[in-house]
Amino acid sequence: MVRQRDNRLMDRYVFFAKQSLDPKVLRTAKAIAEDLGVTVLKTGPGTMLVEAEPALVRKLAKSLPDWGKSVESKTYRFPERTRLQRVRRVAGNGR
Repeated sequence: MVRQRDNRLMDRYVFFAKQSLDPKVLRTAKAIAEDLGVTVLKTGPGTMLVEAEPALVRKLAKSLPDWGKSVESKTYRFPERTRLQRVRRVAGNGR
């Protein structure tokens, strides 16, 4: 969730065309989303990343019955922290 300047919570959703990758279908869907007040962040072949309040997303989903949607989620993996292995100096090494 992203908090806007006016303190509204916004979610990001990925809409995807279930059947068609036609650019005309994508342009029409983008126009419908913008008419509803949904912010279209990025588009790709048959996909559209939008940011809006959940109520607007429900309206958009009803307006685009041939499109599926899912909540955008990002996960991050951090490496496991381990102790560093110190190299011991050997007595006869000369260093």
